[in-house]
Amino acid sequence: MQSDKLDAVDRALVERLRIDGRESNRALGEALGISEVAVANRLRRLEECSVMRVVAVTDMRIFGHRELSFALLRVSGRSPIEVAQAIEKLPDVVAVTAVIGRIDLVVPMLGRNHRHLAQLFGTTLPRVAGVDSVQGLLALDVLKFESKWGVLSADSGTAPDSYPSESVDELDLRILKRLQVDARRSFRGLASELGVSERTVRGRVKRLSVENVIRIQAVSDVNAFGMNANAYIGITATRGLTDEVGQNLIQRDDVAQLTRTLGEFDYIAVVIAPDRESLHRSVFGSIATIPGVRRAELFEAWANSKHNYAWGWLV
Repeated sequence: MQSDKLDAVDRALVERLRIDGRESNRALGEALGISEVAVANRLRRLEECSVMRVVAVTDMRIFGHRELSFALLRVSGRSPIEVAQAIEKLPDVVAVTAVIGRIDLVVPMLGRNHRHLAQLFGTTLPRVAGVDSVQGLLALDVLKFESKWGVLSADSGTAPDSYPSESVDELDLRILKRLQVDARRSFRGLASELGVSERTVRGRVKRLSVENVIRIQAVSDVNAFGMNANAYIGITATRGLTDEVGQNLIQRDDVAQLTRTLGEFDYIAVVIAPDRESLHRSVFGSIATIPGVRRAELFEAWANSKHNYAWGWLV
C-alpha cells in the first residue's frame, strides 16, 4: 500500500498505536470518531498490506547480546543479493542491507561478548561464499534508536537465542515470543495458551514495560509512509567536536538511528527521506555541513534483505 492510499484516519490510528500499542478498539474508535468495527477492519487492512504491525519491541540487551557492531562487506564472484540471502540466515544478524558505494552490504550484528564478535568477524562472515572483505565497526553507544520505523517487506528472519536472565524468566520469554508477533492479542488468550492466569500475564507485561524491557507499539513500514529512500551514513567528526556533532544529529527528524562507533567512523547513522533527491540534499547539503563534521559518506540502500524490527535498543 502506498502513502497516498492512507487517509487521515489511517494515519491518526497508526500514530496513536505508536504511543500505546494496546489501546483498545473502543478507545481508538471514540478518539477518531469511528466505530469499533471500523477500527478492527482498518487494523486488519493495515497489517495485511504490511503498512503497520503492533509488536513488543524488545531490548536486545536483556538476553545477553550486549555487543552491537556493524559489518561492512565487499562482495566478489557472487551478487550482493545472493550473499545477503546467505547472511540473513545467521541468527546474530539484525539486518542486511545492500548499498551503493565502496562497500556492498551493511550488516548490524549482535554479540554476546568480544570473543563472540571476533568469531563472527574472523570466521563466520569470511566463510560465506562471495564475501571478499569484512570491515568492522564496534558500537560504543547507541544515542538514538527510533523503533517506530521498519522495513516490513523484508524478512524478519531468525533471531538470537533467548535465555532466562536476571530480568526475565522462562515464562517471560514465552510471553515475549508471542507479543513480538502480535502485541494486541488478548491477555485472556495468552493466558489460556500458556496455561497461567490472565492476571499473571497482565502483571508480567506491565512489569516488562515499566522496566523498559519491551515497548508495545506500532511499527510502520517506511515505504508505505512515503519514506522511499534510506541510507547508512558514516560520519567522521573533527577532533574534539565528536560529542557536539552527536547532539546535533540526535535532534534531526531524518536521523532514525545514531550509533557512536569505534573504527573508521565516529558515527553510523540511519537516515530516511521521501526520495533520493531529498536524501542526497539532507546528507550533503545539511548533515555534511554541521559544524564539526569532517566527512560524511553515503551508503544508499537499494535492497533490504532482512530487518528484525521486533528487536531494538530502548534508549
